[in-house]
Amino acid sequence: MAERRVVVFLSHADAEALRLAGACALAAGAMGDRVDVYLLGPAVPAVVAAHDDERDEPGGLLHRAREAGACRLVACSASVVEHRVALADAERALDAVVGWPTIIEWSRGVVDRYSF
Repeated sequence: MAERRVVVFLSHADAEALRLAGACALAAGAMGDRVDVYLLGPAVPAVVAAHDDERDEPGGLLHRAREAGACRLVACSASVVEHRVALADAERALDAVVGWPTIIEWSRGVVDRYSF
């Protein structure tokens, strides 16, 4: 059976968007899918800041999905710079910081895509 993949694009930092993205990532991971969450814009500092928060908080759900092993959290490098997130903090809290060409390549061909 081919590997099932889900891509989540998260570009909002409000509690509802963080909670929805986290719930989607947790559900897909629990179903055996590989999940890539691409963080864009204000979502980058919100998810990085949530790294040390309670895992039941909205941004913490994404870190719970990551800890479960089937989810990668990937930040857009331009958003890291634009939102003045320290690269060391981003690298500690996330799996990768990459540019748009990599985001496009890594998400190529994935049918199951969700945006929050």
